Amino acid sequence: MKKNFLIPWSARSHNLNNFEISKIVKILKKGNVLTQGIWLKKFEEKFQKFIKSKGKAFGVTSGASAIELAASLLRLKKEDEIIIPSHTYCATALPFARYNCKIKWADIDLNTFCIDVNSIKKLINKKTKAVVAVHLYGSPCDILTIKKICEEKKIILIEDCAQSLGSKVHNTHVGNFGDFAIFSFHQQKNLTTLGEGGMLIVNNKKFQKFIPGLRHNGHREYKNKKKYWIPAMVDVYKDLDGVTPFNFPMTEIQACSGFYLLDRLNILNKKRNLRAKKIINSLKEFKFIKFQKIEANNYSSYHLLPAFFETKNTNFTRNKFIDLMSKKYGIQVIIQYHPLDKYHFFKKKYKSNLKLKNTYNFYNNMFSLPFHVWMSEKKFDYMISSCRNILKKVNYFEE
Repeated sequence: MKKNFLIPWSARSHNLNNFEISKIVKILKKGNVLTQGIWLKKFEEKFQKFIKSKGKAFGVTSGASAIELAASLLRLKKEDEIIIPSHTYCATALPFARYNCKIKWADIDLNTFCIDVNSIKKLINKKTKAVVAVHLYGSPCDILTIKKICEEKKIILIEDCAQSLGSKVHNTHVGNFGDFAIFSFHQQKNLTTLGEGGMLIVNNKKFQKFIPGLRHNGHREYKNKKKYWIPAMVDVYKDLDGVTPFNFPMTEIQACSGFYLLDRLNILNKKRNLRAKKIINSLKEFKFIKFQKIEANNYSSYHLLPAFFETKNTNFTRNKFIDLMSKKYGIQVIIQYHPLDKYHFFKKKYKSNLKLKNTYNFYNNMFSLPFHVWMSEKKFDYMISSCRNILKKVNYFEE
């Protein structure tokens, strides 16, 4: 197996500039409070304004902890059902498995690579508690239709925006359509708060009051204290019956990095868009390569650049393409994501005879190109020319 790639799949999406680093260093040197301080509040307020949310923003340790908090608020019972696409990262589903409710796996649309509305409709019944709509790879799913369905059926809607910060539907940021929305600031995301971090947006007002306690060990101030040390610094409350509080607050240096990086996010996303369009246009002559369809009036943050290899009318395969890109050109192309219903953990927990035709077809024939914004233009152009050199040799038979 090749280990030293000329263009590796980067674990890091972008770098910090000197100004951002200086602000972080200042907190490390002089900051008295390193968690749950002024920077967390500033970042939450700025993030809320950035996506123009009418809800409330809560900075947390990761996108996974954001969806964990959302799941905890649903008061899930064993008979409750949650609809989740099988094609997504495992963190989307794990919190719901923890509450032992039933996960119903939805298929994807082969044009958008996102959760398919018709699949959702087939899965909904009286036991359906929530739908988790994932805006995958940076592209919004059909959230307007999904929102309408959930409102009609009185089902909770959770937007998984982990990969889609800055993406829009009809000029409205994703994260504004569901009862909850979760964002991830993992090191591979378009904005990272020093490797980990996340944001929970709570648009449904009836849930907002529970988050502060659930996020931080159930802490509450004692009322009418006459001495600051009696009976203790803080009390511990159970905000929600059956839910033990978590410890998910974001640190001050993470919040500070996120606060300043928001100023650059639109520029970073614009670069991703320009590069995505350059690759797509450079490969458009190859009819057997299909990129993610971005619906009209939608804006994608292009977190990743996946493509689907239609092998039906070719003498070639996705695996041959990846092998050649690796061995001949030193480019680490990967595949994403293994269908969740096929993982050992979920397969053992949720036995079913699902036939997610599009999900399996996509997984078996997709590839994802390295797409970090700090890749040099020289290497980026080299990656395009390498793709073209291989694809030119593919025999394609028109039907």
